[in-house]
Amino acid sequence: MHPHYATPDPSAKVRGLSGTLLVLLALRASMRVVTWLVFRLAAPSGPELTADQFDTLRMLDGALLGIENLLTLVTMIVFLVWIYRAVKALQLMGRSTGMSPGLAVGGWFIPLGNVVLPWLSVRGVLRALERGTVIAGVWWLVWLANMSLSGMHQLARQVMLLPELARAIPPEIYDQIFPMLESTFWPYFIADTAAWGLLAAIVATVRGAFVSHTNPAGHA
Repeated sequence: MHPHYATPDPSAKVRGLSGTLLVLLALRASMRVVTWLVFRLAAPSGPELTADQFDTLRMLDGALLGIENLLTLVTMIVFLVWIYRAVKALQLMGRSTGMSPGLAVGGWFIPLGNVVLPWLSVRGVLRALERGTVIAGVWWLVWLANMSLSGMHQLARQVMLLPELARAIPPEIYDQIFPMLESTFWPYFIADTAAWGLLAAIVATVRGAFVSHTNPAGHA
């Protein structure tokens, strides 16, 4: 009599990592709201800032920026592991996503290719799981818009953290930068929150689809 071995579930690691990734994505998506609330509460009530008040706000922004950058790094690392596992699991299930697990990760780092490959990998996973792919296109368009807005706002924040660098910039540059930052504040706020929020929705959809395919009787 031969012992019975349970067939390994190829999607188990994907579903297991999805919970952690969703928490990280939710935290990252909340950073614009958190930063805005912190500065609303910490802003002095007077019409003008003193030097000490400015330094306090500058250090506070530095702490928030450090937290945001660390959270972004950790979240993206976990996401890349997740997308690799998702594509690999679908291969083991006999479903094609149109690219290899390695390309699903490496596509984020290929010059020019990284304009479309990340979207194709996410769309391929959704399509292989028979889920709607429109959300992948919307997410990627918002993500690309956020990348350009984020670069400008992050650079401005880093300049303000370094007084020596701030003093080296000609005043006319500030005359161009600050009106632009002010006019794009809410578009950046919305795009950044939506980009990470939509990615969380995609991860939740993929996790639900894997659960459905693993236990179809329970989702009839």
